Amino acid sequence: MNTVLEARGLNFSYDGGRPVLQNIDFRASEGECLGIVGGNGAGKSTLLWCLMGLLKASGSIYLFGKELQKESLGRVGMVFQNSEDQLFMPTILDDVTLPLVNRGLNIQYARKIALEKLEELGLRDQASRPATKLSMGERKRAAIAAALSLSPEILLLDEPTAELDGRSVRELAGLLRQLPFTRIITSHHVDFLRMIASRTLILSTGRILADAPTPDVLGNPAMLEAANLV
Repeated sequence: MNTVLEARGLNFSYDGGRPVLQNIDFRASEGECLGIVGGNGAGKSTLLWCLMGLLKASGSIYLFGKELQKESLGRVGMVFQNSEDQLFMPTILDDVTLPLVNRGLNIQYARKIALEKLEELGLRDQASRPATKLSMGERKRAAIAAALSLSPEILLLDEPTAELDGRSVRELAGLLRQLPFTRIITSHHVDFLRMIASRTLILSTGRILADAPTPDVLGNPAMLEAANLV
């Protein structure tokens, strides 16, 4: 399958401190669901921020065969770990409409698309409510709706199961399995990644310890222990 994202030799540190990412190399293919697992402080969130161009790493990032540039980032959506980073408007309809308006769409047309996305995510009846009045699972789905409204070809999700109960985790896994495009998901939730990821990277202290089919990676107790996951 075609490679849609590639990282080559990524290195990053905050303010010249200790390395957070060290020589990161990997590829993601069209339609693939790729898990990135690691304990706290492994560098998972930092890696996603670098892939989105929000942090500047040394090395190279390629999107759709071309080196990372602002124009190609329009084909990538992101769901942040904290829903508050994406859901802050008076209603979730406003939250999902906002990125479309920022893209230059007419407000009426943008709201039409936003309502369609909320309906797809089972949130049509909640459209007029603020995110603060929703459950954590509903907030996650609203944030995903906002990302999907822009029709991305790659979706990055940072710790999407944070603060979710077991039922909400299963519902989220079912939703993400249905998406036809590339998904790159960071998590420390091993069982969640077993449900959705065909391939998994283990990240530990900023380095990739393993990159293989999910059953091989997450079925290796020694590897999970080395990454502080058990």
